[in-house]
Amino acid sequence: MKAPFIVILLAVLFSSCDKMLLEKEVPNNPVENFNSLWNEFDAKYGLFKVKNIDWDSVYTIYRPQVDANSSDEKLYKVLTSMLTVLNDNHVALVPTDPDFPFFQSGVLGTMDTINDFNLETIKSNYLINPQFEDPFFTYGKLPNNVGYIHIEGFSDVPKYLTEPMNTILNSLKETTGIVIDVRGGYGGEDIAGQYIAGCFTTQTIPYMKTRVKSGAGANDFTAFENWSIKPEGDFQYLKPIVVLTHRFTISAGETFCLAMNVLPQVTFVGDTTSGAFSNQINRELPNGWGYSLSIGQWLDANGVSYEGIGLAPDILVQNKKQDLLNGKDEALEKAIDILK
Repeated sequence: MKAPFIVILLAVLFSSCDKMLLEKEVPNNPVENFNSLWNEFDAKYGLFKVKNIDWDSVYTIYRPQVDANSSDEKLYKVLTSMLTVLNDNHVALVPTDPDFPFFQSGVLGTMDTINDFNLETIKSNYLINPQFEDPFFTYGKLPNNVGYIHIEGFSDVPKYLTEPMNTILNSLKETTGIVIDVRGGYGGEDIAGQYIAGCFTTQTIPYMKTRVKSGAGANDFTAFENWSIKPEGDFQYLKPIVVLTHRFTISAGETFCLAMNVLPQVTFVGDTTSGAFSNQINRELPNGWGYSLSIGQWLDANGVSYEGIGLAPDILVQNKKQDLLNGKDEALEKAIDILK
């Protein structure tokens, strides 16, 4: 995996999680490293039932492959093979040895870098007088009086988003519609996406419910927390909206999409999102390798999970790398055509 994308993924996986600390001293040998990881997932991973995975059966397959004399290379291969079964973009293994690459389970682990989106292409070829508003908004107008907002991430809380969203939407008030682009970004805080989505509705609408593991038992979870969007900001923009997504749209970017998906004026264009919604925590093996795991269940308001699946767009448009190099963003052009 190429270094720039590793940096992005590490930000996604480790930005708002627990410190990598062991709860107790565990001997550092191959078997105990395997058991440490398997036991932590057994107690805290929240998606076995959602993904229909029998973790005990996984143990019977992979545990015999490690013994007291297993090399680090062998341990790495067994652990990554086992974690691949989870098909979870929020599950990662970060070895301390540079000879072993960063590993990510799920579809993103098979993709080297982002080849279907480039913000500079949009700023240079489509946006008229692009502007930036802290903390993570690039915005402006596109041809045919269409507004554009790119959200780089959701790493802030609502009180810091009120002023920038008011500024942006007031500047785009007279547009015929807005493209909201969550491609090429990272995750963050679900409450940030909840607030932003509230700027596009005059109603209170349920869109998600979440719960996290509360004990080691398979059914030990907290009660569900219900999430709704409600009107936010100086005014609510109610004209048509297109949300642009791709396979790298992950975590809080996806829960934002869940919120926007309940609005009648929204159309999704692009590619299916990554399928990693749950919060995650970080842990450390006795040998110092770090890893992350999902600890909850994030469902839409109807109780449907998209973990490992992702949210499919209404209109599938998969950009080609060469088109971007030539200054063309086909998904964006489709969005403009819808909104003009």
